[in-house]
Amino acid sequence: MSGTIAVTPDKRWSAAGWLFDWTVETLAKDLSDSTAVASMREIIEDNIGWLGLDDLSPETRAEVLRRIKTELVDEAEKTLPATIPNRAAAIDLLRELAQLASDVS
Repeated sequence: MSGTIAVTPDKRWSAAGWLFDWTVETLAKDLSDSTAVASMREIIEDNIGWLGLDDLSPETRAEVLRRIKTELVDEAEKTLPATIPNRAAAIDLLRELAQLASDVS
């Protein structure tokens, strides 16, 4: 199974299910919007495979975009186990997500 993050309606990022889940969980961690955290955890638990950033409140969307742009790749490099097959390719996919987010104001 795979998952998709719609950064905007026309800018979408897709990844293997495990990487999508890791990404959504990482973005939800310590998020100030408890409703968004609950929704993001439900996406993972129910294997929904879709996170639309436009579904978040403007403040939460801005916070998530900032995290994608500035924190996500570093977090992956620190925490993804070295034993993950194709770890470098997974981190490159996260870089692609960060680039998509960088194109959004």
